[in-house]
Amino acid sequence: MKIRDNDTIAAIATPIGEGAIAVIRVSGPQVFSITDKVFRGKRPIADAHGYSVHHGKIVDTEGSLVDEVLVTVFRGPRSYTGEDAVEISCHGGLLVTNKILSTVLRAGARQADPGEYTKRAFLNGKKDLSQAEAVADLIAARSQKAHAASINQLEGKLAEKMGSARAELIDLCSLLELDLDFSEDGIPLISAEEILRRLTTCQNDIRLLMDSYEVGKIYREGVKVALVGKPNAGKSSLFNALLRENRAIVTSFAGTTRDFLEEAISISGVLFSLTDTAGLRDVQSVVESEGVARSVQILRKSDIIVLVVDGTLSTDKDESMQLLRSVNGTRHVLIVYNKSDLLENGVKGPVTHTMDGVAVTELFASAKTGNGLDILMEKLTESAVGDQIGEDCGIRITSQRHFEAIARTCHSLSAAVSSVLSKTSNEFIALDVRGAINALSEITGEVTTDDILDNIFGKFCIGK
Repeated sequence: MKIRDNDTIAAIATPIGEGAIAVIRVSGPQVFSITDKVFRGKRPIADAHGYSVHHGKIVDTEGSLVDEVLVTVFRGPRSYTGEDAVEISCHGGLLVTNKILSTVLRAGARQADPGEYTKRAFLNGKKDLSQAEAVADLIAARSQKAHAASINQLEGKLAEKMGSARAELIDLCSLLELDLDFSEDGIPLISAEEILRRLTTCQNDIRLLMDSYEVGKIYREGVKVALVGKPNAGKSSLFNALLRENRAIVTSFAGTTRDFLEEAISISGVLFSLTDTAGLRDVQSVVESEGVARSVQILRKSDIIVLVVDGTLSTDKDESMQLLRSVNGTRHVLIVYNKSDLLENGVKGPVTHTMDGVAVTELFASAKTGNGLDILMEKLTESAVGDQIGEDCGIRITSQRHFEAIARTCHSLSAAVSSVLSKTSNEFIALDVRGAINALSEITGEVTTDDILDNIFGKFCIGK
């Protein structure tokens, strides 16, 4: 996606479909003259003040009425893109919305590319690159934690942190390079001890951000949870109980679930993607065997496995664990003894231990009565994010791009520290510090390329 500076762009900014209103956004140098070609109100839009709203009508090239509208005027640089812009609010509907857009395009505007409005906001200095990315994350947020992380980034907290670290490194790099000019005079401007102190301080701060990515990624993408077990253990019943709706078919016949079902649920502000799988067992039916094969594939891609065991059968756990041993790479397994309402002792407290190198928590629950479900949900969040769930979201790295840039920053800082310890010339230390500065600059966009920008904004929806 290449920005064409002299183009005025237009796009529908609201979801396609029927609704009370729809909004067509227009932005660029010719926005007012183009709007006046199609808008009929008490005064020309070109003469209107910024942040004013005007009632009138949109007419097509033949002068026929398209719709009665409100036009909101934004004058640059006090607009989303930093350019002159208008927003046309019309009656919601597929036909009328598209007809207004077509009318504006025929009047001289160009259809906006995906993310082009936000890209212009970045290029015009209205947002840094991390804030621009936060716009897309905010739109895509499906949980409270993802929303909070996006808001923090949109408010510039990540950029502020990066800017502070970058300023510190620039100051250090300046001293290192200036010191080279005075080296012949034998007057050191900064000692090796001070260089090491400042490098390690910055390195520790950056590492804390890098360490936040594991939880930040979970906040952004959610947690994949597979409900597995033998037929009739109660997987589908537990699935429905967690969702609080009858999503999966439940019968007393083994093998009722032939395929998997997937639904999302928010627990303590974290998004979990629950998958109810076909019962694991040796089967003869071609259809059921395909369901079992898909269950195994889902197991291997899941972050957490919830092994549902029929608590009334003493051998069910051991047989079910044998089925799981072929699945590698899972971080956590929760063993849920279902049908606890049929047990004499009922619900017991959870027990956590290690089995085959995997963290395993065993607990009792009843999909029928709901007993133990609160503990199960608590253990799901604990398995996903540990004891960090109660903490303020704060500044967390949620983007793979940001994580990779910070990892390169840490690598350059580690190289600089090693150079100091080995008493290498300040010239080489400065080169490593420059590498760290450039890596940090990629996050906020001080250093970037067209390919990076195209990749970022190409994932946005049209109209944003």
